[in-house]
Amino acid sequence: MTTDYSTGIDSARPRVATAEAAIRVRALADELVSRMLESMATHDRGAMAAVDVLPSSALVPRSPRGRGEAVRHRTAGSPRARTEVPSELINRAIDEGFTTSLELIASSVVGTEDQKLTVVRQLATEMLDSVTAAISLAYTDHFEAEVVEDQRTRNALAVALLGGQDTSTVTRCSGIEVAESYAVLALHFPPRDDGMSDTFVTQMDVRRMIRTIRATLDSHWSVRSLSRLDARGGVVLIPSAEARDLDGMLAALSAVAGVAMTAVCAEAPPAKIPETVDQLCELLDLAQRMRRPPGLFRFADLAVEYQLTRPSPVRRHLDAILNPLDEHPILMETLCTHLENNLNRRRTARQLNVHMNTIDYRLKGIRKLTGFDPSSADGLWYLQSALVVRKANYQEN
Repeated sequence: MTTDYSTGIDSARPRVATAEAAIRVRALADELVSRMLESMATHDRGAMAAVDVLPSSALVPRSPRGRGEAVRHRTAGSPRARTEVPSELINRAIDEGFTTSLELIASSVVGTEDQKLTVVRQLATEMLDSVTAAISLAYTDHFEAEVVEDQRTRNALAVALLGGQDTSTVTRCSGIEVAESYAVLALHFPPRDDGMSDTFVTQMDVRRMIRTIRATLDSHWSVRSLSRLDARGGVVLIPSAEARDLDGMLAALSAVAGVAMTAVCAEAPPAKIPETVDQLCELLDLAQRMRRPPGLFRFADLAVEYQLTRPSPVRRHLDAILNPLDEHPILMETLCTHLENNLNRRRTARQLNVHMNTIDYRLKGIRKLTGFDPSSADGLWYLQSALVVRKANYQEN
């Protein structure tokens, strides 16, 4: 290889004779690979398979280029990423190749020491840019492709299970086995109380939130969940063998998602999942109508409310118990507050800013109008049941 320092040519960037460069590139590349294979011979064979991630065209001086051109070489790294060569071996190969490349380039350039140093410095920057972009983009592309394919497979299996469809084709193609039973969670995401419009939240936040939820389940909780989620909530299926501390899991998901979630859960075999999901969605709707605080609920937590709100003559009878209080809103407020405070008269009086004797007087008024004494067990049960029905009717209407 010869270098031309003719007048008019920038001596800080010696020009390589094109004819000789075409021949010399292959020789330099072969010498580089030979040296790297020799130095890496004592290491994992996967590392030797990765030595060609450095483009051979980087071995000779050429015109400056930016990162945009460097990314064209990213395909050099992709096959290595697909064969799952450990990244630390790739990095070692790059270090070895980078050092060797600089030695070869320095020995191939003629001129003063300053001129050689300038060429080596510029080419070192270019090679580092090229290789870094190549490896980073290759691994990123491969990782993202794997994530997308994995989620596509999980979505297909989730759709099949939720729809009561045959799962044999999905499991055969994906290798994901259907569990003997699942912890089924019906989730509700409350509206964001951050002043942003629903459209903005839906378009810019929801997909990020869903990815965060799925990533947290996979990484932090180490569960291979199946899910169908959107802006309002959805369903998550977790193999029962992996479903541990669901209360803590929901709290963690609420924290990373930035919303206080409400969920209802139950366990079901694959064949019963569609039926279970329908029931859980009813319970989730009921929890919201009852204005239950965010958290995780089981069927036992809402069984009474669920039964009382089923369409029946009993429901109409219970609703009628509170009709006499419709014309006495102060008494209705007192009853609701007294029950919310777990029958604590002192706390109820403080909250309503009245004397405790006033609370006693109002409770007697409730007994007189409804026929049920809120201070007795039987009367209290009927009044509480009537309030459950009344709240459900109010939300429905």
